[in-house]
Amino acid sequence: MRSALVALALAVVGLAACGSAPAPAPVVATPEALHAHDEEFRREVITVADGIHVAVGFGIANSILIEGEGGAVVVDTMESLGSAGEVLEAFRERTDLPVVAIIYTHSHPDHVQGAAAFVAADATVPIYAHADVAANMDRIASELQPVITRRSLRMYGSLLPADERTNIGIGSHLALGDGSTISILRPTDTFEDRLSVTLAGRRFELVHAPGETEDQIFVWLPDSGVLLPGDNLYKAFPNLYTLRGTAFRDPKQWADSLDRMRRLKPSVLVPSHGRPLTGADEIAEVMTDYRDAIRYVHDQTIRRMNVGETADEIAADLTLPPHLAASPYLQTFYGKPGWSARSLFQGRLGWYSGDPAELAPLAPDEQARRWVRLAGGVEVLTDAAHEALEAGDPQWALELSSTLWRVAPDAQAVREIRVAALRGLAAVEANPNARHWYLTHAREVAGEITVPSRFVTPSPDMLAAMPLSTFFDGLTVNLDAAAAAEVDKAMVFEFPDLGQSVTLVVRRGVAEVVPSAVADAELQVRVSSQVFKEMLAQLRAPAVTLVRDFELVAGGRLELINFMRLFVPVEAEAGS
Repeated sequence: MRSALVALALAVVGLAACGSAPAPAPVVATPEALHAHDEEFRREVITVADGIHVAVGFGIANSILIEGEGGAVVVDTMESLGSAGEVLEAFRERTDLPVVAIIYTHSHPDHVQGAAAFVAADATVPIYAHADVAANMDRIASELQPVITRRSLRMYGSLLPADERTNIGIGSHLALGDGSTISILRPTDTFEDRLSVTLAGRRFELVHAPGETEDQIFVWLPDSGVLLPGDNLYKAFPNLYTLRGTAFRDPKQWADSLDRMRRLKPSVLVPSHGRPLTGADEIAEVMTDYRDAIRYVHDQTIRRMNVGETADEIAADLTLPPHLAASPYLQTFYGKPGWSARSLFQGRLGWYSGDPAELAPLAPDEQARRWVRLAGGVEVLTDAAHEALEAGDPQWALELSSTLWRVAPDAQAVREIRVAALRGLAAVEANPNARHWYLTHAREVAGEITVPSRFVTPSPDMLAAMPLSTFFDGLTVNLDAAAAAEVDKAMVFEFPDLGQSVTLVVRRGVAEVVPSAVADAELQVRVSSQVFKEMLAQLRAPAVTLVRDFELVAGGRLELINFMRLFVPVEAEAGS
């Protein structure tokens, strides 16, 4: 009976909706609006309250300086030593107080990679962060560094000429160039849920607030009503999914974290991207809208999943309600509701849409060959792609070119179609992440640029502080399984400076790391841990280092070189 009543009530609601006026058209961001968004990142240091300053426009993120008694606290430290040095110089125009503590709001590189610039070479300061920050930094640096680097460079447009780049939605630019130096100071004081601490005479509340990352925190200054939300709020629709790639970001957690911040009723909001906001009423309205937009995307995506819609079906037409779409804090200058819907589908249900054709699909190249054959050949499909371009439909032209690209990647006509389609899409795209990706990929296809797998240089001090396990994790994911298919061998690394040994085992295409010496290993070497780390980080030439700096204890030099060659990363194909 209860279920029947619910069904009847829903039917009545549905009938009532049939007679209602159509909803107004949603607000759509434009390329012109994206260019106007530059103003959000005008470069300057803004004093938001007594002794609290935020540096905006020096890179993708902000850095925040909080003066206290006899010292200052820095919250977030930019993406490189170069940008951090510029921020510190600007802060020094406001105060010459020494930095006595650093706080990381989370582990993303644009918040942690310039930390050493704020601390004198002979000084040691506490670094506050959530307990998971160090492990998450290490994971990016070891396992996923090449692919995250390439995807980030495309998303931020770092390799594009200046006249093709725009702001990047939440910052003016990525302050990293070829050979930029980074130096992350590892957290020294960590916590799980909440930490109350007095630094330089000021009271700080550090609160775990998962959202853009699982290790995100917000910083609350209760005596001044100032809230630092980290990356859980910025002046753009949030990246519930980011094109560079990320672990699943739970929208419910993100909205819950915003609710926790709303309850504090801050009078000043200082985000880690973009300009600060003052006035309790306006801040409350912005935070409420931001929270509601995230929950709307979550709730309506789940609702449609439950009636059997796929991720692509939901993403095709999921838009915010007009009052939220009109908010200047929810323009699609960073994330998009459709991208978020796809991520949410996969995060909750996984990759399978429910279509049984996906259970054992043909390989992409084989699919492409069959589609081309069905269409009547490469020339017919190429003509169709040309027609799509002429008809002003670059998306369809791009999709056709993706099939052709797999079958005839060297065909000049296919390259020209793909480049034209990408540039056509970029011309009308208001989301800088998508726009930069279109334009960067166009230049890759045209043979004008190559996107590298490494773009920054870590400092030796930073490498010294990283655990050995991080570097062995990086080795295992770089094992060439085909080359190692018949290899069954173990190699012991002795690190005399650490009094530690580690064995790297290759067992017919699979790698295992054993945190001790294995007695019957065919190979055994002795090497400084710093030399080992610098070699893997490409601060030292591997071939020279293996010959000059690895002391053989067991086995031969050629055997050592051949074993280590099994772990050489492969070069990525263009666009991957």
